[in-house]
Amino acid sequence: MTSLREKQPEQSVDIRGKICPYTLIDTRDSLKGLSKGQVLEVMCDYEPAAKNTIPNFCQKKGYSIEILQEAENLWRILIEKAD
Repeated sequence: MTSLREKQPEQSVDIRGKICPYTLIDTRDSLKGLSKGQVLEVMCDYEPAAKNTIPNFCQKKGYSIEILQEAENLWRILIEKAD
């Protein structure tokens, strides 16, 4: 299986400075515009969203997800749309 890191993101969304539920709303809305197999890159500085909310949403939807911690309070989340 190819790592999502090796794929070029189709779109990027920056949710730094936002908290739940806005982190998930922005991520979900950005994914709506993508086709199956396309990758969304999410820049996030809110740990509960990076470690719980967004991964839980992706699991329910069957989306592949890779979470990369870029700095102490910065995560780069890669999501591959499944449907």
